[in-house]
Amino acid sequence: MADICVIGGTRFFGKLLVRRLLDDGHRVTVVNRGRAPDTFGDSVRRLRADLSVPGELAAAVAGERFDAVVHQMCYSPVTAVEAVEAFGERAGKYVLTSSMEVYNADTFRWKIPAPPMSAFAREKELDPAAYAYDTALPWHDPDFAGPNYGEGKRQAEAALTALAEVPVVLARVAHVVAAEDDFTERYGFHVDRVRAGRPIVAHARPGRTSLVHAPDAASFLAFAATTDITGAVNVASPDAADVYDVCAAVESALGLVPQVIEKEDAPGDPDLSPFSCPADFGMATDRAAALGHRCAPVSQWLPALARTVADQEGN
Repeated sequence: MADICVIGGTRFFGKLLVRRLLDDGHRVTVVNRGRAPDTFGDSVRRLRADLSVPGELAAAVAGERFDAVVHQMCYSPVTAVEAVEAFGERAGKYVLTSSMEVYNADTFRWKIPAPPMSAFAREKELDPAAYAYDTALPWHDPDFAGPNYGEGKRQAEAALTALAEVPVVLARVAHVVAAEDDFTERYGFHVDRVRAGRPIVAHARPGRTSLVHAPDAASFLAFAATTDITGAVNVASPDAADVYDVCAAVESALGLVPQVIEKEDAPGDPDLSPFSCPADFGMATDRAAALGHRCAPVSQWLPALARTVADQEGN
């Protein structure tokens, strides 16, 4: 049994992570602002901290010691530095929930040109130890942080790697798809449009991308927190998918044929599929498999998820 601290944990796959840790018999402390309800009852400890307020995290965890800290809310080097300062050596390891967006060559802002990336990138193609970070940038400004999400995650990885006094895992998570509590609404986007007979726009000759089922993302984070693995790890289903694969799953669930329109000028179109890419953009999953964690193939879970989402959207 381990003492695990989850920063965040009240929405999307963070809730599944907490539930997975509890089911496995671990003691869980959740750190968040305390504004979102949860269903954990007395099974978790709760500490309150608003990460946008300097010093609140450090005050909340003062004197606490954990076997691992899973940071679901680290979007910038500022947040990473504050976490390191708050926990010091009192965290057995850090698990940072990062993103596939760290590999997106179009989002590199302060390293021009971007380093070369494979269409399905491997972890070694982006070394956080060799990447610079800048805490003086206005990371707390949503108008800055939002458009620079990928850069924020890269710099968070770099800061944590450079400063942490304990082992670090960087979980580079693919597009997460969930049947419930998916605030991104990426999958519901397709269900809604097909049901309404509205077109779905795609890039001309759309590429494939990496997806991961929410339970698998949560399972990996729990695995990372409770084993001795370290370093960057891509978290994704081993098979990629494109917008047509997503639409085929929706068609099987609704019995309605999606209308997909490919456009050369697709960016900015309000009907552009969130899963459409102008070229292949995803991640290789060899390292995760070698470490002992395999996510289920998209072909196994996407059709069933489509039926669940369709049923929920119809109610």
